[in-house]
Amino acid sequence: MPPSAPGWDDILDSDETILWQGRPDGVIVWRDALSFQSAFGVFFTGFALAWLTMLRTMTAQAPNTPVAMKAIFELIGWLFVGIGLYTVVGRLPMDAWRRRRTWYTLTTKAAYIATDLAGRRGLKRYDFARMTDPALHDDSPGSVFFAEEIKTFTSRRRGGAQRTRTQSVPIGFVRIDDARRVFRLINEQRPTPPAG
Repeated sequence: MPPSAPGWDDILDSDETILWQGRPDGVIVWRDALSFQSAFGVFFTGFALAWLTMLRTMTAQAPNTPVAMKAIFELIGWLFVGIGLYTVVGRLPMDAWRRRRTWYTLTTKAAYIATDLAGRRGLKRYDFARMTDPALHDDSPGSVFFAEEIKTFTSRRRGGAQRTRTQSVPIGFVRIDDARRVFRLINEQRPTPPAG
């Protein structure tokens, strides 16, 4: 590939060469519905539907309940049902949409992940020196993971105390056709650690 491609002139270093460019496939991966996340979504949806049923029974037995209060509780219940259904299956088309709006580039110095999501463009660079050991998921299509991102979630407990938990999320080129080649290229470009 040429040292620079159209649109990369002001991004790449002068001595940086593009080795590979590709995109993930954009199909909906229905087998991802068989996960803990989907199981939790089923439980969450069931709980929300039970709550709605209980709410309707209670308001039917109390005819003086204000209509606005019924409507608010009904809306909240359906919001939770929607969240549960999204967790079960709605996230799968959304994940496919994100992949259709993603581009990958591998150079002699780094890996780049570019996105264009609903008009918001982003570009992340992962230098070889800061990469973790690459991991190949040799499926069809395959994936190559080379970094981790730590996500932090904070929630409040009763009494106002905060609880913070972190989760490590693997970063890489997902669902690409030539994963083995990309894995080999990354390993060839990564600096070898000093002996000792």
